[in-house]
Amino acid sequence: MPKYEGITQYECDRTGCPVKEYVSPNETLSADWHDMTRIDRAGNEKKFLLCGTDYRDYQTLAENQDKDFDAWMQQGGK
Repeated sequence: MPKYEGITQYECDRTGCPVKEYVSPNETLSADWHDMTRIDRAGNEKKFLLCGTDYRDYQTLAENQDKDFDAWMQQGGK
């Protein structure tokens, strides 16, 4: 097995996700990685890296949160 220098490892930040990708300097990273930023309820910015599968799950979660927020905003004082 050859020895490769300067390899970059990408690993999904979602706990328990086994997805990793190793990229050497002369290779191109697959397009299935997503650098994300989220602001929590305390206003803290959180950055994380998601693989394609977890990114699609996150998009569904974020869409549902957006719908809940929009509904809450429309309720007024009700």
